Amino acid sequence: MRQQMSVSAVLASTVVFVAGCGLFKSAPKPPPPPVTVSAAQTGTSVELAANQDLVVRLPSNPTTGYRWIYVEPKDAVPRVDGPSTFESTQTAGGAVGAGGTEIWKLAPLKQGQQQLRFEYRRPWEQGVAPSQIATYAVTVK
Repeated sequence: MRQQMSVSAVLASTVVFVAGCGLFKSAPKPPPPPVTVSAAQTGTSVELAANQDLVVRLPSNPTTGYRWIYVEPKDAVPRVDGPSTFESTQTAGGAVGAGGTEIWKLAPLKQGQQQLRFEYRRPWEQGVAPSQIATYAVTVK
């Protein structure tokens, strides 16, 4: 009887141990922090990991009618992740019409290289050259 209880105890311990091993699997690795670029870095190269986002921060003042337009290529390597957002500059007295920063988020779609192009323009003006252009050479590994 004692031997039978010992075998049962060993068997139960083994089952608990084997089941517990499955619970201690390592958690999935979180994605790397996003890479952020600004207008000062236009013309530079940016490398992203397969799951690393890109944040583009460009000075903007929508009260003038100008805004940044992403010129999306036909075969995108990173894709725009939603519409741009605007972050106003904190000014003394909260001046109306003050500028700020337009923020674009892009997520890698596939591996490859691509030239990103942003144009600062009034969307309704056709045939008019952009006021500013920002470009970035992006490589997704």
